[in-house]
Amino acid sequence: MSRRIATAMLTLLLALTVAACDETTSGTDAGTDVSTDVGAPSGDVGGVDPAALLTPADVETVSGLTGLQVVPYDPAVGAGGNVNIATADGQLVAMLVVEGPETWDAWLTDGYTVSEPVTPPVGDEAFIGPNPDTSATIYIFGFRKGDVGVVIDTYFDANGETILSVEQLRQLAEVIESRL
Repeated sequence: MSRRIATAMLTLLLALTVAACDETTSGTDAGTDVSTDVGAPSGDVGGVDPAALLTPADVETVSGLTGLQVVPYDPAVGAGGNVNIATADGQLVAMLVVEGPETWDAWLTDGYTVSEPVTPPVGDEAFIGPNPDTSATIYIFGFRKGDVGVVIDTYFDANGETILSVEQLRQLAEVIESRL
């Protein structure tokens, strides 16, 4: 189970690092603290506020779970998104990453993130993942609407099962898409 989570986080962080490196070398003033962790998702996509796209209440409505809360970005514990939602006892449930078209393209071509396209798509195009060579279990739902790429991941419980189903991830993606 921890190997799956570690592989998923490594894949996501690698994709995000590529995007962050592009942004940090594109003329940003070195004296401006854009982000102290270049692996953090930027979320700076056309004025989109990731916190307004997905809330604990949204996840509670779709999942039936209660007492969910936003937890801070901390990739060391698996909370590597713009928005990280967990139970009161700290069990991560969902992670939202919002990025631009370069990262979307990287997700599609990295060989790790995508398992297959989703039809009908949410937004302009959508996929589930990760690649079956990475994990036999689907725990990623990604979609693009215009120039905004979104990935929502779920986590594994103590039994090695995903906390949210693919159908629940899709429902959350539809909620997020309606707010873009």
